[in-house]
Order: sequence, then C-alpha cells, then structure tokens
Amino acid sequence: MSAIPSNFDPCLEPAAASDDSIQRVHGRLLSDKPQPEPGGFAYGPLMLLGFMSGLILFCCIYLVHNRGGFDPLVYNGHIDPRAPRPAVALTVPEMVAKGQTLYSQTCVQCHGAAGLGTPGAFPPLARSEWVNGSEERLVRVLLNGLKDPINVKGAPFSSSNKMPNFGLVAGSANHFDYNDAKMANVLTYVRQAFGNASAPVMPEKVAEIRAATADRKSEWTQAELPAQ
Repeated sequence: MSAIPSNFDPCLEPAAASDDSIQRVHGRLLSDKPQPEPGGFAYGPLMLLGFMSGLILFCCIYLVHNRGGFDPLVYNGHIDPRAPRPAVALTVPEMVAKGQTLYSQTCVQCHGAAGLGTPGAFPPLARSEWVNGSEERLVRVLLNGLKDPINVKGAPFSSSNKMPNFGLVAGSANHFDYNDAKMANVLTYVRQAFGNASAPVMPEKVAEIRAATADRKSEWTQAELPAQ
C-alpha cells in the first residue's frame, strides 16, 4: 500500500492557522471597498458641504429678517423695540458740533465759513444783532425765511437776496425741512461761533415757536419781527 499521505489522512498535521487569524483576514477583506478612479470625486462629502452651505445661508437670511435692528431691547419681553423712544438731550458742546456740520452743509454758501457774509448781498452772522438778539426772532427767521431789504450792523442788504425757510412751508421751493433739533443745533452754533457768545437755543423753544407760527405761509419782513 502506498505511503503517500492524503489530505484526508487524520494523521496529517493541520496548517498553522488559528481562528483569530482567520477572523482578522476576513475582517480586512470585508472592510476593503472599491477606491474611486484617479481624478474622480466622492459625492458624499460634496453633498454634505452643499447642505451645510445652504443651512448657513438660510440662517443668515432668517437673522437679517428677524434681527430687530440688532437692538438689545428686542429680547426684553416688557419693552416694544418698535415704540418710539424719548429723544436724548444733548449737551451744549454736542449741539454746537452738530450745528457746525449743518452750517457747513447749507449756510456756508451764503454767510461764509467765517460768518462774514458778502457786503450788500448776504448779511454777516459774526457779532450780528440778529444772531445775538431775540432767540424768538432768530427761530422765526429760520422757520419761515426773511424778505429783504434788512439792516444788519447798520448796513443795508438788497431785496434780491432773501433768507430761505428751513421749516416745511406749504408752496415753498425750499426743501430743507429741518426738525426742531436741527434748528436748535445750527442756531446754537451760530450764537456761539464767529465771536458770538449768546445762550443756546433749545429744541423745546423751537417747537413752541413752530406751533405758534404754524399758520404762517410766507417769509417774514424786518418790520414784522420784534428786535427783542
């Protein structure tokens, strides 16, 4: 009988393989996945990136439409952030600073950077009795304007140039439409600039005179305005 060993021979020693090693090999085989072709893309990460980008965009749009003006009061359930708030009173230096800005935007064209005006055409503001006199007269001039001829510091100014109105006057060609605060600021500035040293004009005073002269629809004349 042949002595050649058979695979089914119970005397044959088994291969050097354990259950643990076999399981590890099978695990590696099961975990191997096909790799993308060179230069290709995996669509999963791209879809996740698109989703996250869309989510961020949606959140930004939602924040813009529901920001409440980024007002901290929007988170206070006891306060309506849309309700008007009382105006904060400015200090006199703050009024002067704001008035200077307004002056440089409009008044400087006629009265000049130094408030000296133009002889015979535009009256001076520097050390003017109109500026340093009655604040009611000054507010009326700014609200409704002033018709020439007028006299300032003893000099006449012709009727070809008239002071425009800075208040809202029906039928007027001017569109400055200054509110009470703007008028108070610019008047306070001219009363404390150019060598002037008069008291400030408060917004409440402007509002009082505006209400008292609400029916006025034309410029004032010098004769109509009290000197004091």
